[in-house]
Amino acid sequence: MNKILLVIQREYLTRVKKKSFWILTILVPILLVALYAIPIYLSLNTLEVTNVAVVDETSMYGDFASNDDVNYYYFEDTTAAKKALYSDSIDAFVYVPKTMSGKLPTDVSVYYYKDAPSATVKSDIEEQLQGMLRNSILVNVYEMTPEDYELITNTSVHMLVEDLETGEKDFVEIKMMIGLILSLLIYMSIFMFGSQVMRGVMEEKTNRIVEVMVSSLRPFQLMMGKVIGVALVGLTQFALWIVLSVGLITAFTMANADKFAGAQTEQITSVATKGQEVVNQTDVPMPEVSENMEMIQGLMNIQFGTIIMSFLIFFVLGYFLYATLFAAVGSITESDTDNSQFVLPLTVPLLLSIILMPSIVNAPNGSLALWLSMIPFTSPVAMMVRLPFGIPIWEVALSIGILIVTFLIALWVAAKIYRTGILLYGKKITYKELWKWLRFKN
Repeated sequence: MNKILLVIQREYLTRVKKKSFWILTILVPILLVALYAIPIYLSLNTLEVTNVAVVDETSMYGDFASNDDVNYYYFEDTTAAKKALYSDSIDAFVYVPKTMSGKLPTDVSVYYYKDAPSATVKSDIEEQLQGMLRNSILVNVYEMTPEDYELITNTSVHMLVEDLETGEKDFVEIKMMIGLILSLLIYMSIFMFGSQVMRGVMEEKTNRIVEVMVSSLRPFQLMMGKVIGVALVGLTQFALWIVLSVGLITAFTMANADKFAGAQTEQITSVATKGQEVVNQTDVPMPEVSENMEMIQGLMNIQFGTIIMSFLIFFVLGYFLYATLFAAVGSITESDTDNSQFVLPLTVPLLLSIILMPSIVNAPNGSLALWLSMIPFTSPVAMMVRLPFGIPIWEVALSIGILIVTFLIALWVAAKIYRTGILLYGKKITYKELWKWLRFKN
């Protein structure tokens, strides 16, 4: 046991002291927080407002509404608009020319000088033009009142999926997102750290260091020390990622605390105002919660404690299953070209679980999802997709039990191969020869 601990210590310290470990440890949280913070920062900080003039010779587009991105102004003719454009008083102007009698004014031009309007400005202009044209058609052609038009366009269906007996609500989109993130994370982790074990074994075999090491400890002790050491490196990196990500997000939130508070107040006011408008226009009852509140409820409805614990269990067991087999492959090969025939069969099950992920998400309690979560070589990924949807505890326990038994079998197989292959040089190993090694009794 002491010898295994020495190998674990060596593998752990050797990898943790590398610059690449710390670069990746620091870089990943920064990238993740950047993906989270940049959109929020852009939304909290008001961008430069674009001033747009409107010249409408048909008098049908007279209801442009200014917003945080665009301010609209009305001009009588294009001459005045051009003059304002060249003097930088406005950034662009919308021109709606006269049409023949009875023809709808669908030809609209947007002119600019020097800098073209942004995609956001173009989209806002187009949406408002289309909305006003539809409104004009419904009011003038079909004699619909503006109030009826507003009622039609602002009324939407709010659907909740709820268990009839327990009253538990099913937030499918949120569960789907969490399941996909966890499954991809466990997939990449198993491959990344499993490959580190294989490459470490190959390097020691190529450099002949292993010959010195096996003189003082058994091959099984060397293999297990390497596998456990890399596992601890992975868990350390996960812990640092979590701590750094939470710290960076907290710092970002505190640095913009006033803007977050202002945005929250504005959102509450906006929701209340829109809600009152709908109540005044229709007798349809208001939904109990907004979309943001619904998302919060969905997140609170998920049992994160169970999911995190299950994630750690399936990550550790899945890693040990694949890492021991990767160690065996590394012991019988000396280059990436040689190990391709042995690595491919190991990678196919995990790749298959990723390919079938949409089917698992669409039917998390279906037969395909159940079988994939029971097969040990696909269960770490498949079970992560299913867990947020809430599955019977016996399925999770059975999957873990099968995974443990398979790991023990894989450990026995890997130990037999590792013991023979680690000291074998310059020979191409075949599956037939591996079978002979497994049948050999010693």
